[in-house]
Amino acid sequence: MSPLRRIRPAEFERLAAALEAEGLPADDLCYATNRFYALEEDGEVLGYAGLERREGAALLRSVVVPPERRRSGIGRRLVEAVLTQAAALGHGEVHLLTMTAAPYFERLGFERIPRASAPAGVAGSAQFTTLCPGSAVLMRRCLAREPVSAAQGRRPLPA
Repeated sequence: MSPLRRIRPAEFERLAAALEAEGLPADDLCYATNRFYALEEDGEVLGYAGLERREGAALLRSVVVPPERRRSGIGRRLVEAVLTQAAALGHGEVHLLTMTAAPYFERLGFERIPRASAPAGVAGSAQFTTLCPGSAVLMRRCLAREPVSAAQGRRPLPA
């Protein structure tokens, strides 16, 4: 499997279609605060994930793996790779919003937190204010508590 790579502008339509097929928001994909990544194998995209950075906060978003590829570790690899990018960019924690996948993200080390405790950068995001309903669960994973991080000595992928 190839390492994580930034998606190219020509891929945004494919990403949007993958997100919409899973009922995930795709209205703000082209915002400058968003970075989207793909995992590939033999030229085939296995899944996507995004990292939104606003006002010093990091928001994991748009994790999508085709149904036929689920339960194969691709989602975990995507999330871990994006968390490594967040750490390399200087973030000590990453947040996310989810309607249906809280148990999955708990298995990946995220914890549920009250929406009122969202940092300003997360609370001001389109995900938080308009794209995800108020019933979406806010979660956080602290990166600083992790043992020796894979991000140490690594540079983030180019912008």
